[in-house]
Amino acid sequence: MKRTTQALFLLLLSLILAACSEQQQGKRAVAGLELFGRVPADTPYVAASSRALPEALSKRMLKAVALQYEDRRAQIEGKMAAAADGSADRRFFALFAALNDELKDKLTPEGLASIGFPLNGRSLIYGLGVLPVAWVEVVDEAKVNAFLDRVESKWGESSRRLKLDGIDYRRFDFDGLMVTVAVEKGYLVAALLPSKADDDLLSLALGARKPEKSLADTGGFKSFVGSHRFLGYGEGYVDLRRLTELALGEAKGENAKALAALGFRRSEVDPACRPLVKHVVQAVPRFSFGYIDAKADSYRVEAALETSPAVGAWLTRLPAAVPGLGKSADATFSLGLGLNLPKVRDALKALINDILQNGKGCPSVDRQQLAGFVQSLDMVLNPMVAGIRGFNFVLDRLEIDPRTLDPKSVEARLLLASTDPRGLLGMSGMLDPNLAMLQVPSDGKPVKLPLQNSLPQAPPAWVAIKGEALGLFLGAEPPKEAVKLLQAGSASPTLIFHMGYDLRRLLRQVGPSLEQAMRQMSGEEAADVREFYRTIKQTAALYDRVDFTVHGEKRGLVMEGRVTFYSGSGGEG
Repeated sequence: MKRTTQALFLLLLSLILAACSEQQQGKRAVAGLELFGRVPADTPYVAASSRALPEALSKRMLKAVALQYEDRRAQIEGKMAAAADGSADRRFFALFAALNDELKDKLTPEGLASIGFPLNGRSLIYGLGVLPVAWVEVVDEAKVNAFLDRVESKWGESSRRLKLDGIDYRRFDFDGLMVTVAVEKGYLVAALLPSKADDDLLSLALGARKPEKSLADTGGFKSFVGSHRFLGYGEGYVDLRRLTELALGEAKGENAKALAALGFRRSEVDPACRPLVKHVVQAVPRFSFGYIDAKADSYRVEAALETSPAVGAWLTRLPAAVPGLGKSADATFSLGLGLNLPKVRDALKALINDILQNGKGCPSVDRQQLAGFVQSLDMVLNPMVAGIRGFNFVLDRLEIDPRTLDPKSVEARLLLASTDPRGLLGMSGMLDPNLAMLQVPSDGKPVKLPLQNSLPQAPPAWVAIKGEALGLFLGAEPPKEAVKLLQAGSASPTLIFHMGYDLRRLLRQVGPSLEQAMRQMSGEEAADVREFYRTIKQTAALYDRVDFTVHGEKRGLVMEGRVTFYSGSGGEG
């Protein structure tokens, strides 16, 4: 027993040290990225990739981007078609079409090398005011310039070739805005700037001039990465307070220069409303995102709408436990929501009262309308509705009829959390009198639903009640572990929302029927089925499983995405 305890302790210690080491590597990579010296400290947004992802993961992600070529082309062509002939918009999207076309066969490690880019290069995007500046690492400047020449050739127009502070750059003009592109000191530098931008602003975007105070000077981004446990693979933030300053015309420094070059006028927001706008933004000051795990065949990313401590305290009260929510890792598809509706109601009331308190004198605040909304909350979220805490739908198996594409056989469950599950079941009696007469025990034993008269095409269905959970089960046989499913705990932390799917499993279940159906169809119906089937096959060729969750913490509303690639997809392009 002692040896077992020691072994578990050493294993736990090694996992902790590995996690700490990974985070330390991320912080060192951020500290070593010289590009932060070119980013103004007051930029409203920034995203950076400071270190290389695992090579196998990068190859898989690159393959996923490559498979989306046709979708990107269709989107660009749609925007071009919607723009007037000869307009700046049409020319702009035509340039993107040429870029997308030139990249068509280059989204492999070898393809990227042929145009001068590494597989795992470092990069950075930041805002000069609202306008973006991007830096992307290159390994062969001559190949990159040749690639840009080919893009211009396919576009059918030529950029202006100019020079500033010893830096050669290309300029593309689009009706008040310009795109500048330079290849300088191991990076491709691209910026969207006002056409009237002076040399001082352009020099900053090209990297010839450094800002008076940068993110490197303040160490702000390094601190941000460390406090969020990000790993340096790709993270960033959008500062909503800075964006509010821009919208209100109160920006300073480089942001103010960028706005002036755009011809931006001070916002006409009523002076009495400005304190309310700033107060609201202080409650939700920043949106952050980044990698929290990355392996050869999977990754996890986290995004958070960061809030003030007062708002964060409310967010921790909103989730409600729903049986099994977030724990259906082996399901074909799962979707669930858990909300404490009385707490939601109280939070909305507190928000409205806050707006009324801080919006005194603001003509945009309709006090009578807001007071009416508070009253309607009590009516909408009455005790019966407020007792519903959420649901968890899990699809295990689906078989469809190739002739009608209707479900032929289904194994699924819908678990409802409620303070009155029997009352919920009683409401179904309004749909079918037979359901109103149904006797369902409270011990979790499933009872078959009599749906033959009201829904003759419905698959066999069962209902069970245990504690504060109501379960509806679809399947030829009653569930053997109904009690266990009804009493299952939810994921930790308690989730507000979860969606997960395994498209490879779904493809195995419905693929043969879809193929048979397509052979019998024609016209638009066949085209729709083919497109649906193509999308499933394309995605299933890459991914094993995708999960998305939302939960509340004191720091804000946290969203997490988990992606596991199909091991058979390899990482090769």
